[in-house]
Amino acid sequence: MEKIKKIFEKWYQHDWTFIAGFALLKIIIHVPFLTRYGYHHDELYFIACGNHPDCGYVDHPPLVPWIARLATELFGTSLFGLRIFALLSGAAAIFITGILVRRFSGNRLAQGLACLAMIITPVFLRNGNLFTIGSFELLFWILGFYILIKIIQKDKPKLWLWMGPIIGLGLLTKHSMFFFIFGLLIGLLATRLRKYFKSPYLYASVGIAFLIFLPNILWQIKHDWPTLHFIMNLNKNLMQGISPIQFIAGQFLYLHPFNAVLWIAGLVYFFRKKTNPYRIFAWIWISVFLLLLITKSKIYYLAPAYPILFAGGSIAMENWINHKKKKWISPAVIIILIVSGIALIPLSVPMLSIDKTEQYADTITFGAFENIYEITGDLRGMFGWEKRVQEVAAVYHSLPEKEKEKTIILAAGYGNAGAVDLLGKKFRLPEASSLSLSYWLWGLPDKPIETVIGMGYSKVSLENAFKEVELAAEIQLEHVNPGVNPFFITICRQPKDSLQNIWLRNRPW
Repeated sequence: MEKIKKIFEKWYQHDWTFIAGFALLKIIIHVPFLTRYGYHHDELYFIACGNHPDCGYVDHPPLVPWIARLATELFGTSLFGLRIFALLSGAAAIFITGILVRRFSGNRLAQGLACLAMIITPVFLRNGNLFTIGSFELLFWILGFYILIKIIQKDKPKLWLWMGPIIGLGLLTKHSMFFFIFGLLIGLLATRLRKYFKSPYLYASVGIAFLIFLPNILWQIKHDWPTLHFIMNLNKNLMQGISPIQFIAGQFLYLHPFNAVLWIAGLVYFFRKKTNPYRIFAWIWISVFLLLLITKSKIYYLAPAYPILFAGGSIAMENWINHKKKKWISPAVIIILIVSGIALIPLSVPMLSIDKTEQYADTITFGAFENIYEITGDLRGMFGWEKRVQEVAAVYHSLPEKEKEKTIILAAGYGNAGAVDLLGKKFRLPEASSLSLSYWLWGLPDKPIETVIGMGYSKVSLENAFKEVELAAEIQLEHVNPGVNPFFITICRQPKDSLQNIWLRNRPW
């Protein structure tokens, strides 16, 4: 017992090891459940994109698919090997958030509060258990905040040169890094830091970011700006349904209701004095928040802007507690964060079976959601892939050998296509084709095609394109989202037009 006490005291004495302990806690929380469910449809898509290395894709930049390719090269089809990259990125984000507090001269209480807030945030918990763009995007925002703090504290314009690579790589991770750029620009204009517009290092930083991001720009030009068209369609068809009230309420739910005290305190802390050199961080959040609110973006797009508010809010909380001089407040605040965090973890991390997760979600929200899939949809997106591929393989291998040579698999959605490409090898399936996003750009295989196996399409939808459509299988999948069942597999012959013409008419953006 005495030995454990000495280890704890040694850990607590040093800021770096203290903060690293929270990053380690993040890893410990996720590792036991990292592979409890199967692949998510987005993960299958990123792996497929990584197998088609390029400088861009229809709906995202190339860095995350490149990481997926690295993961598959190192670990094959290991789900743990894929997701560990995302988890390590999330742990690094927590560590750097603690360092932000340290640079603000925050002590242990502030460091611990900020790190705890990062750990219990639902959107960050979900990202820590999935290989998704958000897992890596967060890290570049936090690195940008760190460099900005150093620029302010040291007043060394030359440090802007570090901002260029961070923004450039951030843009190669997700185009929403432009939101960071927008907030940074507004923040510089609105504060005394506008003096840096006279510095050549700021413009050199812009040049570095541009050069790093240039391959994706050239790819966009070559392919007629598909990402821009995709975003416009997404905003028109999906995001217009997100009301301002939903967006604002989502900031409290996605970031955890109890964390609201910290980030609101952080906003006030940074904004309260005109002479505050860190006022720029309040302007960054406010400007990005208003931009996303007006343009009706997805709720979680603002998530990477919160770690800096957690840092400021934790210092404000620490100052308030010290001012009150009541020892019981500190442990009470920590206990509230821990208990409330534990209460919501099962909604983001697959600690329970999917059925028990939904029962728990229904209980903890007091039945507020008529459709519980609004909470668990991403979790249900991890089921049924092996079964789908098995059934497609059974249909494919039921065909005569000569017909199989001229058969392709046309999958509805990139998840189905990615499942065939990743899991279908052991069933001796050819790679799938799909009209979905980047799969459309990859086109049809270069071979004669006479038969098409439709995967996930209804018989009626394919009869518009083929004279002969046979329903080969109709299956029920377990634990998937309701819209997936029943799952249809069809055999299609005699297209009404050439497949190339059908392909060109069905560009997905």
